[in-house]
Amino acid sequence: MDDDIRAVEEAVATLESAKAEHDPAEATLQSAVAAAVTHGKPIREVAAAAHMTALEVLDAADAATYPQKELQPWMLAT
Repeated sequence: MDDDIRAVEEAVATLESAKAEHDPAEATLQSAVAAAVTHGKPIREVAAAAHMTALEVLDAADAATYPQKELQPWMLAT
């Protein structure tokens, strides 16, 4: 098993054991997922390690790579 996938699995374990909803473990998981995707790991492999769907992996990687600033009015759902 490679280091990127191991980091994702460790982040999942940390997140699952976290009690607070906004625990830093969520950011750790996003970072681990983003790193794995950036390093070319297959989305399916990352998703399996993270206990996520492929879409959730892409969303987590996107959120870690491009953190949103304050939402603009045209970004808000109506």
